[in-house]
Amino acid sequence: MKNYHIYNGTLNRFPVVIDLPHSGTRITNEMTKALLPNAILANTDWFLKELYHFLPEMGFTVIENNLNRYLIDPNRDPSEDLTGDYYHLVYAKNTFGHPLYKQPLTSTEINNRLISFYQPYHDQLQQLLENKRNVFGSALLIDLHSFAEYTHPSPNPTADIVLGNDFNRTTSKKTFNYFQGLFNQKQYSVANNFPFRGGYITRHYGSQKGIFSIQIELRYKKYIEDRYFDEEILTHWDPIIFNHAQLQLQQVFKALASDLDNGKLFFN
Repeated sequence: MKNYHIYNGTLNRFPVVIDLPHSGTRITNEMTKALLPNAILANTDWFLKELYHFLPEMGFTVIENNLNRYLIDPNRDPSEDLTGDYYHLVYAKNTFGHPLYKQPLTSTEINNRLISFYQPYHDQLQQLLENKRNVFGSALLIDLHSFAEYTHPSPNPTADIVLGNDFNRTTSKKTFNYFQGLFNQKQYSVANNFPFRGGYITRHYGSQKGIFSIQIELRYKKYIEDRYFDEEILTHWDPIIFNHAQLQLQQVFKALASDLDNGKLFFN
């Protein structure tokens, strides 16, 4: 299996690139041997590839990471410390704070992951976005994720969708409102940049000239199962909830495609 999969890489129907950086589950044999026997690689963006499988059929350019975020996280800043908790490139602990490895990883192993798995993904994503910008004059990156619960306490109920554009730094407020409206029309509650303002991918590419970006976080309960999710590896979904969510999301992206075709959506 390749490190990532690209759909419609040379098709320029829309000035949009959609990426799924956290939905992969593949790890290397070396990583498997290094993990503790009881290590749990929790809080992957489970089943997003299956959920959004309709996007290429609509003509969108899509890049899917096949690698598990625990191998190396493409949504982290390489200029910061390379290993530590789940805010770093290579997690020493899982998202529940539990150790993952029998021994601390060496700097050589971490750098090998950076060169072999992290950089190729970003090189490809950059190329796709630059191609769209060259063809259309500007490009929008839609960064797809999912979450179980909020990572920070909130006095407000947990939303179905969290949209992040770094508080209108990576897209305009108008673009944010547009996406919020699409989801509100499907009866999804939407939170504004809390607790997810957009990770490294959203902020890094959204800071480039002519490239705009928005992160979309979908709550597990809205497409996997209606329950509390603990420290676990998920292997199945509730078909009724999943199929309903997929239909709703198809309609959201169908509306987006129509508005792009009709010139009704501008990113700046």
